[in-house]
Amino acid sequence: MRRVNASMTDSAVARPEDLPLAQLRLVQSPLPLVPAARAWSLQSLAGHLLVSQSANAAQAAAALPAMALDGTAATQGAAMTHAIAKQWMSLHALWVDGLAELAQEMGQFRHANTLSKYVDQEVNLVQQSLALVSNQATATVRLLENIQVNVAWWLSKR
Repeated sequence: MRRVNASMTDSAVARPEDLPLAQLRLVQSPLPLVPAARAWSLQSLAGHLLVSQSANAAQAAAALPAMALDGTAATQGAAMTHAIAKQWMSLHALWVDGLAELAQEMGQFRHANTLSKYVDQEVNLVQQSLALVSNQATATVRLLENIQVNVAWWLSKR
């Protein structure tokens, strides 16, 4: 998305005569299909996850009985669990640190002598909040995927 800094004396990137072209681009865009496209993407991902999770479950079911009496498997499983716990704690530390930084910034009194500066400051705080949530959610899902891949690899060696 483009950032626009404009005032009555400082023209924006677009000119008033660009409005019809912008409206035409919007009409020609797949905007009405966006919900369907998002749903199809989610359905495709769900199908992929169903297949891969089923394969992982079958692999685990086949490997677990043999691992019950294997001492090295227990040691490796405990080491993997410890490594996962460390990663979760690191993610949590990043989350708490991000919240503390955001809270500190939100708690600061900022002088804005115009409404546009005030809105810009408030929107900036919202953007920082969204970035924190987005980064944390992505990192969490990435960790979950890595755990699944690592466990599947580990089970395949049994």
